[in-house]
Amino acid sequence: MIFIISLFCAFLFFFILFFLLGHALKKKQVVSERLQQYADYLDVKETEEEQISTGQKLRRAFRKRMRRVGGRKTASKLDLMMHRAGLPLLGFEMVAISFGVSVLAFLMALLVTGEGGAALLFALLAFLFPWGYVKYRIDKRLKAFLYQMADCLTLVSNSLRAGFSFLQTVEIISKEMKPPVSTEFARVLRETNLGKPLDRALTEMDRRVGSPDFSLIVTAVLIQQQVGGNLADIIDIIRDTILDRIRLRGEIKTLTAQGRMAGMILAALPIAMGLFMYIMSPEYMRPLLTTRIGQIAIGVALVMEVIGFFIIHKIVDIKV
Repeated sequence: MIFIISLFCAFLFFFILFFLLGHALKKKQVVSERLQQYADYLDVKETEEEQISTGQKLRRAFRKRMRRVGGRKTASKLDLMMHRAGLPLLGFEMVAISFGVSVLAFLMALLVTGEGGAALLFALLAFLFPWGYVKYRIDKRLKAFLYQMADCLTLVSNSLRAGFSFLQTVEIISKEMKPPVSTEFARVLRETNLGKPLDRALTEMDRRVGSPDFSLIVTAVLIQQQVGGNLADIIDIIRDTILDRIRLRGEIKTLTAQGRMAGMILAALPIAMGLFMYIMSPEYMRPLLTTRIGQIAIGVALVMEVIGFFIIHKIVDIKV
């Protein structure tokens, strides 16, 4: 019964935490969209410099301190992950959130169950859960970006044939398309207006997006900028290639659905059976949790579970 209460408390805690986090991120996104609609980028920049709140000062100081501790390269990679996930957070802020959630989960589990092993397990799961959410957001945003690319490239080729320059086409995309494509191209437009070379702005956008399909577009544009050529025809060819790759990915996902489901079931079944047996007969399962041999057996089983899950995932994860 205590174990059920602890599970319920942990679930309730994470639900409230991510509900509040999602609500805060949604409000911040709405404010950013309004600023982009009604204010010029330079004016917003000056206003932000003039009105720096105490929270922003603390955030900058925290970022500077974490860059010294973890290294500039690590901080840049974590910040890139947050950008790809569409989260207005710094990488080390997410690390701090993960550690905070892990400590709270450990204390709650230790208070409810009174067992250090179970508390450590809850702490590990709590630390990994935010990063799983980040990975989910990255995949979701990248998928949305790729599914918008067909319409985006059609708009690019038609605009170029109508006589618009490439930068004018970028401006049209930033106004007509929806996020995340519009936000990325709007950033390229702002950077070029502030004096950054177009090739550098596109290269940095390619790095932020992190898609091999989009790299084809950037490479084609950069080559055309240097040697010339009919960019509209090249864009049409790349668009057809991307559509074929999306179709092929869909077919592979359908064919490997059984394998992916088998991997999830095999990973979840032992844990579900263990919880069921603990609920039905706690005394029968108690030696597995309290004795040294039982704890070692649980650790070995968890390691083998993770290895098996990743092996199955590797088998069904076919790159296109």
